[in-house]
Amino acid sequence: MELMESHIMGDLAPELAEQLETHMRQCDACQRRYEEQKRLIGLLQRMFATKRRFA
Repeated sequence: MELMESHIMGDLAPELAEQLETHMRQCDACQRRYEEQKRLIGLLQRMFATKRRFA
């Protein structure tokens, strides 16, 4: 999960990103988990951005 989160945030080293992407092309379970994490992180980012505007 940590690798996925780092990849979503753009913090993963290029060689690790390539390995993760290669794995996810072959693993449906990891693809689904990645998409779920991506949606959750996006939602949290939007929530905190909205909260800051009203603070």
